[in-house]
Amino acid sequence: LLDWLATELIAHDWRLKPIHKLIMTSATYRQSSALTDRQASLDPDNQLLARYPAKRLEAEAIRDSMLSISGLLDRRMFGAGTLDAKQKRRSIYFMVKRSKLIPMMQLFDSPEPLTSVGTRPTTIIAPQALLFMNNPQVREYAAAFAGRLEPTARESVILAVTQGYWLALGRPPTSDERADSVEFIDQQAKLQKPGNAQAARLQALTDFCQVLFSMNEFIYIR
Repeated sequence: LLDWLATELIAHDWRLKPIHKLIMTSATYRQSSALTDRQASLDPDNQLLARYPAKRLEAEAIRDSMLSISGLLDRRMFGAGTLDAKQKRRSIYFMVKRSKLIPMMQLFDSPEPLTSVGTRPTTIIAPQALLFMNNPQVREYAAAFAGRLEPTARESVILAVTQGYWLALGRPPTSDERADSVEFIDQQAKLQKPGNAQAARLQALTDFCQVLFSMNEFIYIR
């Protein structure tokens, strides 16, 4: 297979995009990650690629996705790197200094700078979930995301929920998800100080956006 892919690369003048398109439109790549009874009996360990294995995004992609969806991403290219964890450019512009690593990157298994790393591990630990719940930067991203939805929410909270799902997860919500989300936003708005309905709605939308960031579906490719 690798030899054949090498010949395809040569045939397309060493351009990678045709190879990427070939892989991503293949039957194996487009398989569902859902496990059926037949697959479980024939290929329980997925050695024969009976289903698509769920893969978590890399640390850089998780942060960059939140910035992009929130509308805060600074898309400037090139230039010097930085150690400022609050910067809004893509994570590739973080400098790597062993005495001052970026906590969010470390939580999601960024490469260890002291040794050579051939393959990144993929860990599942409680601080990852706590980051989405309590981190001030995540809250900032969620607030900016809510700002994108707020004009739509003035007309219809249902439409704002649908727009939020499309932006964060690339799909519309199910009927149950839509109903639960609208109820959640209404309840969160009632918890705010009375007298300013718009501010209460914005805070509730921020809570909703933070929930979307916290979903497994946001950080896993299925």
